[in-house]
Amino acid sequence: MEFPEQHQLKKLPRLEPRGGLNVMQAAIRALLLRELQTRFGQYRLGYLWVFLEPLLTIGIMVILFGTVMQRTLPGMDYLVFLINGIIPFFMFRTGVTLGISATESNRGLFSYRPVKPIDALLARNILEFLLKFTAYIAFTAAFVWFGYSISFEQIPQLLGYWALLFIFMLACSLIFIVIGDFSQEVGKFLSVFFLVLYFLSGILYSIHIIPVEYREYLLYNPLIHIFELMRHAVAPTYSLVPGISLSYFVLWMIISLFIGLLLYKRFERHMVKSK
Repeated sequence: MEFPEQHQLKKLPRLEPRGGLNVMQAAIRALLLRELQTRFGQYRLGYLWVFLEPLLTIGIMVILFGTVMQRTLPGMDYLVFLINGIIPFFMFRTGVTLGISATESNRGLFSYRPVKPIDALLARNILEFLLKFTAYIAFTAAFVWFGYSISFEQIPQLLGYWALLFIFMLACSLIFIVIGDFSQEVGKFLSVFFLVLYFLSGILYSIHIIPVEYREYLLYNPLIHIFELMRHAVAPTYSLVPGISLSYFVLWMIISLFIGLLLYKRFERHMVKSK
C-alpha cells in the first residue's frame, strides 16, 4: 500500500547542481544589492548624491575657469569637456579606492564557500560603473536639451572606451585589493595619489595648452589617452594631440589585468582567512 506522503515525495523536482558561473552571478547580485543599501541607505539624499557630486564639481570649475578655458579649448564646449573627464575619473577613483576595503568589509561572508573576494570586488566595481554611467547619460541628455553641441556619430566607440576604462578599473582594483589586504594604510597613500592624478590627467584643462616639451611626460599617464578619446568621440571637431593612442591604453590595461589576476590567484586563500 502506497502512502500519500510517499506519492508526494516522488513528485518533488530534482535539484540540479549549478555551474560555477551561475553561483558567481548569484553571489555578485546579492553583494550588489548589499552595496546599494550600505552606500546609500545612510544618506538622506540617497541616490541623488551620484548626480550632485559631479554637478557641484562642474559648477565650481565653470565659475573658476569657464571663461578662460572656453577661449583656449579647441573645438568643444567646456561643459562637455568636463563631463567627459570628471565623471569617468570619479568612477575610476572610487572603484579602485573601494576595492581596497572590499575584503575587509565582506570578510564574514567568506565563510560561505560560494562567496569569494573577487565577487565583492566585482560587485563594487559594477555598481560604481552603473552609477557613474547613469550620471553621465543624464548630464549628456541635459546638455543636449540646453543646446550644447554633442555628436552621436561615434556612440559605439564611446561605449567601447567606457568598457575599456571599466576593465582597467577592475584590473587596478585587483592589484590594490591584494595590497590592501596586507596593509590598510595603502588607502591613505592612494588618496594622495589620486589627488595628484586628478591634476595630471587633463580633467580640468586641455593638454593642448601644455607646451610640447612637457606634454610628452603627461602622456605617460594612460588615463589621459582614454579621456581625450572620449572627448573626441562626442566632439569630432576636438582635435587630438600627437601621441594620443588607444593601443597605449589597452597595453596598460592588459598588463594591469595580468598582474592583478596573478596576485589575486596567489593570495586568494590569504584574503579569505579571518583576522
